[in-house]
Amino acid sequence: MALNPLAPVTDYQSMLNRICWFTSAAALGAFWLLRMHVPVMETLLSQLDIGLKTSEGKMLPVPGGSLLPALAVGMVARVFRIHSHLGHWLGIRERFDIEVILTELGRRVGIDVDTVTEKHWLSQRHDLMRQAFYQFASSQSPKIDEHLIHQALDLWSWFWIGLEATAVFVLTGFVLIALQVYEVGLATFGGALLLAAVGLPMIRVQCKSYAIAQVRAILADPSREAIVRNAFNSLAGNRYPQERAA
Repeated sequence: MALNPLAPVTDYQSMLNRICWFTSAAALGAFWLLRMHVPVMETLLSQLDIGLKTSEGKMLPVPGGSLLPALAVGMVARVFRIHSHLGHWLGIRERFDIEVILTELGRRVGIDVDTVTEKHWLSQRHDLMRQAFYQFASSQSPKIDEHLIHQALDLWSWFWIGLEATAVFVLTGFVLIALQVYEVGLATFGGALLLAAVGLPMIRVQCKSYAIAQVRAILADPSREAIVRNAFNSLAGNRYPQERAA
């Protein structure tokens, strides 16, 4: 795994690496809060306060009792794809695929997307995304400008970092409140939600602009446009209404 959290994101694995490091950083802050305000946590974690050194032999300024659990949280989040589960539970990626990517693709190939039902979108989403989008905009074998794909992955990495960090601090706030550290717990809980409410929609707007740019790049080629149109029609059994020519 790359050690540089700011290394360019060029594929899904490098995105996971960045998310892992920043989630570890968020967890480090969370453990610092817990150690500062919960004596029993300080007692338990202080037992792990061993001296950690860099490869050059220098001592790390962060105590092991905070760093080691934080790294463990980051690794667990990476292994189990916590960002993906959160996105699924909250419907984030599902809504983005339907409301941005598929709607834009459908509209541009003549589908009357306003008449497509929610149930129909949901039932066809995975197949449509695979046949009409991912086969052209995959980081592994891109058929469009790689820069657009890398920029989209970079933005999504920051979105998922923000989401996982929010989850970390919301849970930390709950723990502090449960342990009767009310003022700090409420501030942590409320602050995390406030930052998420402001920051995540802003990142999503940028993600949307790059997704639309990818759609335009896909449909710029007539052969790809025909494949996309056929994907919509064949998967739906011609149930997607075609827009009437003006």
